[in-house]
Amino acid sequence: MFKKKIEEIKRTVNFIRRDITTFVVFLVLVALVFIGITYFKDYLAPVGYTILFVELVVLVMAAWTLAGHAVMKSLFLVGASLSLIIFLAQSYCEAPNLTQSGNDALKTLLAFGFLYITFDFLRSLYKEIVARSKTLQHANNGKRPWLFLIPFALFVGIFIWQIVQVLMPILQNLCIYR
Repeated sequence: MFKKKIEEIKRTVNFIRRDITTFVVFLVLVALVFIGITYFKDYLAPVGYTILFVELVVLVMAAWTLAGHAVMKSLFLVGASLSLIIFLAQSYCEAPNLTQSGNDALKTLLAFGFLYITFDFLRSLYKEIVARSKTLQHANNGKRPWLFLIPFALFVGIFIWQIVQVLMPILQNLCIYR
């Protein structure tokens, strides 16, 4: 029991020593920045804005990249189903003898197929978003990185909107909707 207490104290001291070292390095950096701004403020003001701009660009690019990866990975998982439905619809429209019952059957097939594909896409996208959120939360010491999640959500929405913008003309030009 005494050995366990000594080991616990050693671990605590090592943990505190590491935190103190980090804190001292942080204070030295803050002091250097303070001294630099105090004596060189005319020269460093544009540098500060440049650094802030670069940080924001990096944040936006990282959010855009992760959102694009999540949406495209989900889209690739449903891509075969989506391609098959569109191929069947376009092949039907090229057939020589179209009937009203065939048109109705294709409309039902399209409706069910797109409901299934949409559900599967959203389920896959949800898994990707949760995985990215957990990764970011882990990297942020257990806290949600709201500053990053807001542009991430914005870019996910933009990518989904772009997918819909590409699919709508294809569907609207099918023979059953003319």
